[in-house]
Amino acid sequence: MQIRNASLRDCPGIARTQVDSYRSAYAGLFPQSYLEHFTYEEQEQDWIELLTCGGNDILLVAISPEEQVAGYVLARTKPDIFPGFNSEIVALHVRNPFGGQGTGKALLRNGIERLKVRDCKSVMLWTLKNNPVRVWYEKLGGRLLGEKNYEVEAWVINELAYGWDDISMLEERLQLNDAESQQFHHRKKGVAI
Repeated sequence: MQIRNASLRDCPGIARTQVDSYRSAYAGLFPQSYLEHFTYEEQEQDWIELLTCGGNDILLVAISPEEQVAGYVLARTKPDIFPGFNSEIVALHVRNPFGGQGTGKALLRNGIERLKVRDCKSVMLWTLKNNPVRVWYEKLGGRLLGEKNYEVEAWVINELAYGWDDISMLEERLQLNDAESQQFHHRKKGVAI
């Protein structure tokens, strides 16, 4: 996978990744009618606006060997996101065919690297309480910071905030996670390490 800055030509693929991810990963966590209201066309326009507004967000895409958008990460630097944290991972989505191949990990790692270049010392993110991916954030050393609840079409949605006081700690955990994954895959193939 190639990880690079998103460009306008990536917007249709980012929109498709976003909408498909919402509909699959968030099924049962949000009302179905809410998930179905997202369209590729509207989301594509949102991404075009984000890239052309001159903002300071970091939007990276993972590009497959077939030149498809396989996933994206959106990161933001701004003070007072959550007390004591100066950056945020706003979104991280990987298309279904590319899940479980380290794409999300690579996107997160690259997003963290870009935040560090912008002198960010800490990072946080919000994730749905019932989203299984939150276990991964916990394994990466994310500290539970808080919870927020809101309603969507009479459903109560619960989100949890995780944070890393030292952004370098998350970077180290991602590298350690890479090494553990490689050892696991080698053991599965019968290769000794």
